[in-house]
Amino acid sequence: MKYFSDLSKKEKSIFFLLLLGFLLKYNYFYWYIFQTISIYTLLIKNIVVILIFLLSLNLLLKSKKKLYQVFFFYLIFTTFFFANYWYNRYFGNYLSIADMTMGQGIRPFKVLFRQLIGWIDLLFIFELPVLVYLIFFNGDFSKETKSISNNRNYRKKVLIILLLIIVLLGAHIYHISNLYAVNGFLKLYEHSTPAFVSVYGIIPLYIAEFISMQTKEPENIKQASEEEIVGEEELSQEYEIENIKNIIVIQLESFDEKIIDFQHNGQPVTPFLNKIKQHSLYFDNIYAQHVNGSFDAEFSFLTSLYPINKNYVFKTNDMTEFNSLVKVLKKRDYQILAFHGNDGDFFYRNKGYSEMGFDHFYSREDFSIENAEIGKESYLGINDYDFFDQSFQYLEQSEEPFFAFYITVTSHTPFDFYPEEYGQEEFSDLNPTIVKDYLNSVYFTDQSLKNFFAGLKERGLYEDTLFVFYADHSSDIKKESYNSGNNFYMKGNTNTKEPENITMMLFHPELEAETIHKTGTHADIATTILDIMGDREKPEGFLGVSLLKETENPVLFLHEIPQILYHNNLFLRMPKGPEKESEFRRVALKNENTEEVSLPETEKERMLNVINYMQEIMKKNISEEEN
Repeated sequence: MKYFSDLSKKEKSIFFLLLLGFLLKYNYFYWYIFQTISIYTLLIKNIVVILIFLLSLNLLLKSKKKLYQVFFFYLIFTTFFFANYWYNRYFGNYLSIADMTMGQGIRPFKVLFRQLIGWIDLLFIFELPVLVYLIFFNGDFSKETKSISNNRNYRKKVLIILLLIIVLLGAHIYHISNLYAVNGFLKLYEHSTPAFVSVYGIIPLYIAEFISMQTKEPENIKQASEEEIVGEEELSQEYEIENIKNIIVIQLESFDEKIIDFQHNGQPVTPFLNKIKQHSLYFDNIYAQHVNGSFDAEFSFLTSLYPINKNYVFKTNDMTEFNSLVKVLKKRDYQILAFHGNDGDFFYRNKGYSEMGFDHFYSREDFSIENAEIGKESYLGINDYDFFDQSFQYLEQSEEPFFAFYITVTSHTPFDFYPEEYGQEEFSDLNPTIVKDYLNSVYFTDQSLKNFFAGLKERGLYEDTLFVFYADHSSDIKKESYNSGNNFYMKGNTNTKEPENITMMLFHPELEAETIHKTGTHADIATTILDIMGDREKPEGFLGVSLLKETENPVLFLHEIPQILYHNNLFLRMPKGPEKESEFRRVALKNENTEEVSLPETEKERMLNVINYMQEIMKKNISEEEN
């Protein structure tokens, strides 16, 4: 176009920097966040973007004022990109409308700089300093760019480019949509986000989500048999303990599986839990259900179901509709208690726990800092030592048998909520600071547990109690001095969020120590507890299996692209093709020596049934609540 050749060197530089910076971020969205790895898709969309930029030349560089406006909107786009980029780095999903409007887990800036931001991120802002210099500090434009929108020849070229864009997009949508068995704007969105983005794009994705949120009308749940959904129902009955009176479950904040027995300069990080492990059933192959936030862990544990992405279940669902461990134990005359040092409405727990049937939920307002022994708190609540110590008054008031569910907070990222006097000298040489703080905060929680157990023994609440320890998710620290990840060997160039290997152990004075290697998740813990209590079958609606049975079962993680872990092979459930068959793509192995296995056909079908089932029952409960 002659108009482009008439631009000054400065104007051309600004144009190319805007285009190049946009394309870099735009392609990262498609390739890594949404994993639309079709070269054809990227090629067409890049051509369309370039044509739109050329079409907008007259608008972009019409005047200095217009250029300021363009730069402002470019900064908004860059901010939106980084919000998705960092959210994807932590959760493995895109930042949805649901996350932006329902989420309460906003992290302080310290977390961004300590844990999420890396040097490679500078690649995505390389153009900004140059643009700022050219636009604001490199002198004024020599002249206002003359508008040529009334030029007949120009309007003709604009029309040709518009028609070309329409033809390219139309042909692209027609061709790509035929690659999937599911068609239609909202139907494809519900079926697969990557497939939807491949066909329609990123902006239509948010439009589809918004429409879907406004019209939560579920389809009829596909009639699959109980066996096709819940899998095996029988329990092992090999570890039954007869004299279990009370059950205390402790959800540990950010405890990696490898933190147990970990030491630095000869100092163990978890000396108390190390001793407990020596007398426990210890599970070293348990993974977190961490799709939206920490609340996924307790939802999955209590209901034996799988959380799904973009669903803040305690807020959006009616928890009375789900069977749960709470309901099972209340039928056995257990008093059901929950303890958390944060505000009761954080992650809408007060609503969810009430609907599930908890008798009492003791939250931040029920604990005192003024009269506490440690007296330290954070924006997440009181420290773990005072939290456990002050909970004794409520345990002593309760009726036995009781089920007490504790959620700790001190070892939450950014890991600097522990009292300074509990910092260990042996950890002082650790770099970066986040690793030192993580080990110290975990050590503090471990010592808080030690004090808690001593208090339980003094009050006669130890001997007949079953203790369950598990983490909500990993620490997600990936540093040379300590790495919570690298648990899987990724095959090829993939952006897949690897499953988070977490701490889990069951302790009772009568249990013999054993390490169990069976693969499981939070969804399997409640069933395992009932197995130890002597139940013969798991409750109705529970999808988890007993971790005390030897049979290896596939486990699910319902991210935007569902993951299936089976015999240490990690698969992605890809969108259905024109043959109406979903592809299960192997993307990772536990390590390089792991034997590659395929998903049995029967398990493929069951996994698809479970995915559909979870998506439908979540929508069903939302719809019924709103109606």
